[in-house]
Parts: sequence; C-alpha cells; structure tokens
Amino acid sequence: MRRVIVVHRDRKSQRTLSRVIASGVGPVTVVETPAAARALVDGATAAVVSAEAAAGPGFGELAAAVRTSGGHLLLCGEGGPTAVLPLVRDHELDHVVSSDPVDLADELPLTLRALAAPAGLCELGAARYLSHGARLEELVPTRTHERVALLGRLREGLAAMELSARQERQAALVADELLANAIYDAPCARDEARRESARAADREIIPAERPRLRWGSDGRHVAIEVTDPFGAVSPATIRAHVARLIDRSTSPRQGNGGAGLGLAMTFLATSQLVFHLAPGRATQAIGLIDLRARPDGGRALVPSLHLHTEPGAATSGRTHG
Repeated sequence: MRRVIVVHRDRKSQRTLSRVIASGVGPVTVVETPAAARALVDGATAAVVSAEAAAGPGFGELAAAVRTSGGHLLLCGEGGPTAVLPLVRDHELDHVVSSDPVDLADELPLTLRALAAPAGLCELGAARYLSHGARLEELVPTRTHERVALLGRLREGLAAMELSARQERQAALVADELLANAIYDAPCARDEARRESARAADREIIPAERPRLRWGSDGRHVAIEVTDPFGAVSPATIRAHVARLIDRSTSPRQGNGGAGLGLAMTFLATSQLVFHLAPGRATQAIGLIDLRARPDGGRALVPSLHLHTEPGAATSGRTHG
C-alpha cells in the first residue's frame, strides 16, 4: 500500500486514527473531504473514511479512484447501523472498522497490513486475530448430524473459560450458524431443492467436503473460525444480508446460499466478523467476541466487517449439488 489517507472532519478522530495508523503501519495523510482525498490518490491507496464523509458529496468519485488505483476503502463504523450499513450496500464496501478506540488500535493496523500483503490469510485464519501463542482447538465433522456433538464440545470449552453468560451465548451462536452454513448450505448453494432437504437426513460428509471448526481465546477475544471447501458465498451476498438489519420491513431470511438469518445474527453477535473468500474453492468465516471489561459496559455501535476476496479468484469447476 503506497499511501494511507484518513477522511474525517472531527479533530479528535483525526488524531486517534493518525496515531493508530502511524504506529502500526506508516505515514498517513489527513483530509476533511472526499474531494480532497481524491486529489491525493496516487498508486495503491487505502482510504479510511468517516460515515459522515461517505454519505456526503464526492465519495463515489473517491471510491472509483481508489479502486482504479488497486487500493481499498475502509469505512469508520460510527453513527450506528442506519448510518453505516446502507453505505456498505450501496457503495459495495468490503471493510467497516470499529468506532471503539480500544478495538481500533488492534484492528485497523492489522487490516491495513492484511490488505497490503493478503497472501496466507486463510492459512493463518483465526490465529491472525489472537495474541501469539494462543491455542486453537480443531473439530471436523464426518457426518451432518455430528454438528450437534461438536457444538456440545465447544460449549464445554467455553464453560471452562468462565465467560459471562452473554459471551458464552454469543460464541455458541456464531459457531452454530457458521457451521450449519458450511455443512448444509455451502454444498447445495446452486440447488434450492436439495438445500431445503439437506438438514433433515443424517449423511456422511466425504473427506473433500468436510468443513473445519476452530476456536480459541487469548483472554481478550474468543475467536470462532469455520472453513468450508466450496467458496459459495459472495461479497455481494454478505453485504446484502447484513444491510437488511436496518430495514425494519424485511426480516433476514435464508437465501442466496443460506447466508440470510444466520449471517445477520452472527454479525450482531460479534465485535468483528471477517471473511476470507476464494470463490469456488473455499470460504473462511471468523467471528470475534470481545471479552474485555469496559467501564461503560458497552461495545461499538456497529460490529466490524471485513471481506477479503482472493485476488484474481474465479469460480472453479467444482459442481455444487
């Protein structure tokens, strides 16, 4: 990444973002408007933009310039779902960073470094988001109905960690939804009839189609990771279903490969939801649940969202269904 630009009007936010980026990545340029940022785009550029700036004039032109440069747009998750999620949907944004300064100090440099050097994201998986040395447990189902037993083992491990009841429920929900999508929905993404019946009958999962569940904690976060060998979920599907959370007239539902209600619930349960997407080959979903005590007991207004799509990836010849 040749240049990082922050687009934000608030002076305190400018200072916070600048310090976080400068200490974890490198030099940063701060401007107040998308038009000013557009004039600075030169080579691969990462633009970190406030929701207020993204909703104003000139953001579409900035987005086009950044993408043409081979760079990336990161939206600050301030202002709540009604301010942030329509921007994600309408401008096809792949990254929403936390509005919480505690989370931001870790998340923003890590994301910018991943965007600059994306190789190996799937191999590292959840380990990338935990402190060095954190242990990850690995579980692989061999039959579809084995999901229940695996989730039972996960819950036993969570209980041993003495999490709060809320944190334990969130982690279990994330694991349940992501694993269900990987077992039932991903293999049947192109076959609606088969997807509807897939959950009813227990069947063996052949080795080449078995998903992997990994989970662990470093004391700050619990990380839940599920990887499937299909790569059936697209960034557009994820953005569309997450954006439905702000439309009170539409309830999230199953569809588009199953990433409907489960994806929306998973997003709300996490502090950060990350996807590593290799279309036609693999989908890796990672949910982070924040364990740190906060003086106000609160959390960021909007969970962070990151959609990393493998450069040049195209749907392979794998047949679903």
